Amino acid sequence: MFTFTPKRQVKAWPATIKLARDNGEVAEFTISLDLTLLPADDYLARVSEGSGALFDAILDGFTGIAGANGEALADTPQNRAALYQHPPFTEAVITAYRQANAGEAARKN
Repeated sequence: MFTFTPKRQVKAWPATIKLARDNGEVAEFTISLDLTLLPADDYLARVSEGSGALFDAILDGFTGIAGANGEALADTPQNRAALYQHPPFTEAVITAYRQANAGEAARKN
């Protein structure tokens, strides 16, 4: 039986960051996201507050991202602010969120 819960969390949901390269090539990197799946009205309210508010509401954590020094990027407000300005990251978060919210199975190669 389906159990209704208005707010759900999913841990280690895979997401793919796609980076454009020269000559039309694309590099893909898999990261993991911890997400909070919001009720529709809450999601829309966060969207109206701006992308930072939305990402703060749905993103509980991430792994698989390295900083310029090659070490794992810590989940800090400063790093989040930088990632929120990086379109490949934000596209990966939104795509993963929609897949998780719709119950679409994560794709694995």
